[in-house]
Amino acid sequence: MSAPEHPHPPPAQPTNPSSPPHPAPSNTPSPTSSSPPNVKLDANASSGSASGSTIPSLGSITQPQPQSQPQAQPLVNGNAASKTKPKPVELTGFRSALSHTGIPHSVLTYKPKLPGRNWLIFWTLTASLSATYWYDRRECARIKQETIQQVQDKGKEVLEGGSLGLNRRITVYGAKWPGDEDTDRALRYFRKYVKPYLVAAAIDYDLPTSPLQGSITRQIHAKILSQRRQALGLEQPEPQLSLPGVLSPEEYKKRELEGGVVLVGRASLKEYMEGLRRGWMGRVDPWKWEDEIEGKLSKDGVFDFDEPKSPESESEPESASASEVDQASLDQSRLPPAASIPPVKPTTGLGFLSRPQPQPQFPQQTATATATTTTPQIPERYHQPPFPLPAQPPILLLPFVNHIGFTQIPQMILSFFTERYRVKEGSDAALALINNHIRPFTPSLSSGSSESGSDKAGDLSFDQEKEKWYNKDSRELPTRIETARKDYYETLAPRITAAREYEMGQREMTEEEQKSGKVTRLDELKEERKKKELRWMGNLEGWDIVRPESQVAWDERWEGWLSVFELPKSKDDSGNN
Repeated sequence: MSAPEHPHPPPAQPTNPSSPPHPAPSNTPSPTSSSPPNVKLDANASSGSASGSTIPSLGSITQPQPQSQPQAQPLVNGNAASKTKPKPVELTGFRSALSHTGIPHSVLTYKPKLPGRNWLIFWTLTASLSATYWYDRRECARIKQETIQQVQDKGKEVLEGGSLGLNRRITVYGAKWPGDEDTDRALRYFRKYVKPYLVAAAIDYDLPTSPLQGSITRQIHAKILSQRRQALGLEQPEPQLSLPGVLSPEEYKKRELEGGVVLVGRASLKEYMEGLRRGWMGRVDPWKWEDEIEGKLSKDGVFDFDEPKSPESESEPESASASEVDQASLDQSRLPPAASIPPVKPTTGLGFLSRPQPQPQFPQQTATATATTTTPQIPERYHQPPFPLPAQPPILLLPFVNHIGFTQIPQMILSFFTERYRVKEGSDAALALINNHIRPFTPSLSSGSSESGSDKAGDLSFDQEKEKWYNKDSRELPTRIETARKDYYETLAPRITAAREYEMGQREMTEEEQKSGKVTRLDELKEERKKKELRWMGNLEGWDIVRPESQVAWDERWEGWLSVFELPKSKDDSGNN
């Protein structure tokens, strides 16, 4: 059965791509449709092909209806519908009136909501820390202002001598904190927390530096030794100027007793008390710490070397000693008699206003004769401590702690937010000093005393709990010094040999010395070694004084001798760093 022919074949599509497409009828499929056309054939149609070929039956194939593809429908349905802007909230009341002032609509319709979990944590911590810092600094300002108002009237008082009068002057000692290379830490603590009140009360202060451990001990020892030697006539006092405002030794001592001594921290207390013990309980022989160290270095034989001695040089010392004795006796005979030496007039301090007086001329050999004479022996009774001991200025014990090191970072953070406790300690110490509240020094309290806690051991236990904050480096100080000393002396030996060979003409300058134009001498090496040993020996001696295992120096004969400024009783909320 032949397939029927289509009664109305579809029109041919244009083949020219440049020609505009013809509009398709509404009952024809769209040219963009991908589905094949639905062809409906008549069952009675037959093939009219001349070749007699047959066309398979297409009765089962139906032509699909043309599907129109709407363009605006997807923008309305689906997800696009959710992207349409919601209807703005209608403003009522005062918001409607404010909308005409230019305020954005989003601001007028804003509704606060609870932030998320992370934001709540962030804002809580930020607000808490900010409030803690603000409260602490506000309390610091309040304490400082109240204290200044209490003492500023002292600064307006008229001095005894009028315009030439001198106000009170105190001495502040701040020992180097063990393990800290900053030698000015304790004195900066004083300047920050105590100095403002002293300035308001018109009180002067001296700040001696202590670059090494034990510097305070050596300063106090030298000062007291000079006083004892001058009192015994073993040393001449320094000349004083007789000018207005210049104090005599008696007036200077009186002003010192009226002032006071401030000791910042427990290390300063230990060094100060050790200086008192060495100065008043020791001997009165001439002493200078630098000379003592230099004498020790001159006897250790580091710069000694053996020289070949000739027979003639061996006999030289004997002849030299004999000639020195003869020369000394000759020089002694040439000296003028004691009665012929014109007496030296006592200084008046106004010598710069008059002509210089002629000094007696002695022969040049006088220096040789003086050098050969032996130093007069000091009687043994001069070395005994004076009784009673001279009065000492009162002592102000100022608490101090210095947190250093990685392990003490939590204490540093806590100290940052508790600044008010240190300000309170400084103000209490300044008030005790300005108002002159003095009590006897108490080394230890009796067993029946009602005091408890840290005060039970007395003033000798001042700031004892702060010694636990000494870091590891401070306790390893002797080991580090020994290591540095060993390394230095290993490199010093060849340098000494090279310098000696150059000075004796046994070698020429090296290329490095020729480029630098400088050759190291033996004297330079001795001076360099002296500076290093002064630092090493000074720190070792000072560490032996201030280490936690050492006790504060004390003598039973000092009972009732010293006095301290009495601080107010600490409350429960007083901070301990």
